[in-house]
Amino acid sequence: MVMLRVLAGVGVLAVLAGVALHFSGPSRSGGASGRDAPEGVDWLAAAADMASAEFDRLEGPWALSLPADHGPHGEAPTEIWQLTAHLEDERGAPVGVQFMLVRMGLAGPDAPAADSPWALRDLYRGHLVLVEAGDARLRAQERFGRGAPGVAGFDAERREMRLDNWSLTFPEGGEGEAWALRTDPGELGVALDLTPERALLRIDAEAAPFRGYAFTRLRAQGAVRTEAGERTVSGVAWFDHLWGELPLPGAAPVASDRLQAHLDDGSEVSVIRSRRVDGVGAPVVDAILVGPDGAATAFSGEAARLEPERVWRDGETAWPVAWRLEAGDLTLDVAPVMDAQAPDFRVSMWSGLVRVEGRRGARAVSGLGTLQLSGYGS
Repeated sequence: MVMLRVLAGVGVLAVLAGVALHFSGPSRSGGASGRDAPEGVDWLAAAADMASAEFDRLEGPWALSLPADHGPHGEAPTEIWQLTAHLEDERGAPVGVQFMLVRMGLAGPDAPAADSPWALRDLYRGHLVLVEAGDARLRAQERFGRGAPGVAGFDAERREMRLDNWSLTFPEGGEGEAWALRTDPGELGVALDLTPERALLRIDAEAAPFRGYAFTRLRAQGAVRTEAGERTVSGVAWFDHLWGELPLPGAAPVASDRLQAHLDDGSEVSVIRSRRVDGVGAPVVDAILVGPDGAATAFSGEAARLEPERVWRDGETAWPVAWRLEAGDLTLDVAPVMDAQAPDFRVSMWSGLVRVEGRRGARAVSGLGTLQLSGYGS
């Protein structure tokens, strides 16, 4: 286990927490695919209003315990599980998978015990994005559900996070055992077996209002299925799990751009570019570079730059889909496998698969990544 300490840079915390900022922007009024919320009901904003005074700030040291900490933490108001996979199909064409679950607590740990397993104590939001570069297609689904046995939440006996028929199953034992992502049956099916290839990164900061960990490189293999058929895929994935005072929808004036990429030299990088949605001030960039040996290095301030190079217009929204990254001795040009990767979710975002090319020191590097943009649309 690699511990991420404040001494390693506040940027480490910003990068790990930044995933939550993608649900801090304004909601769309348009419908979402999958089992979505009724028209005119802003579930995210409503949950943000309800989950306020019920929870105390997480403070003091804590000890990570797996597999228990893979599951939800009822003492935290907000919790996020996110998996991004960078794959290739049997033809060698790039394939991207994004899977995210968000738990929003409505009843704190000191609330009276529920008199029914169906009592409303948590709301869950999930999304699934599949990008197939060979067919230039993005398919996405978004779902909402109440925390209830067999519907949404954690099954401790199975070690399984679930939202309807989407599930992420964790191993019983150590860090090197296989996980399983399953989103079938359905029109959009993903079946991935995931095995950690690197020790986890753990937040070790008593001053942070959140806790969590990341597996930055998991070997991934399995299949994806759509109406066009089934394809075998393989590659690598990144997993984040965070809980605590994470930004709730509509509760923060900050939006973010996030890049995660796996490089062909065995390293991986995660970058967050945070900015005020009202345009005041300069963006702040924080990055983590994990080397082939598993050593994590944080970059922030003048040592990290992420600048837009090109925009793509989707109606009235201009999405910056091509970027230039500089972090230490790493320089990368980031380009989308296709421009149209803005899922029709209730929070306006661009979330797609990108190719990265550049240099790390004297060595040429390339790879695949996931770019997530928020705070540009209405």
